[in-house]
Amino acid sequence: MLAQTTRTTRTTLATQDELDALGMLITEDEATVSDAPTYRPEAAALLLLAGALLLSPKPPKEKTR
Repeated sequence: MLAQTTRTTRTTLATQDELDALGMLITEDEATVSDAPTYRPEAAALLLLAGALLLSPKPPKEKTR
């Protein structure tokens, strides 16, 4: 079995302000960070329902004599 040892540095690689900014980016919602829309399944279901209603066949009309 191989044993690996790692050494950690004592000096900080980022300032406290940079660490705080990174923490805020990690915890924010994706839409806030990237301005991309978030997935909303209820919107997809609403579009599917509207499409089904528009494409559904109309009931037959009664003929009058």
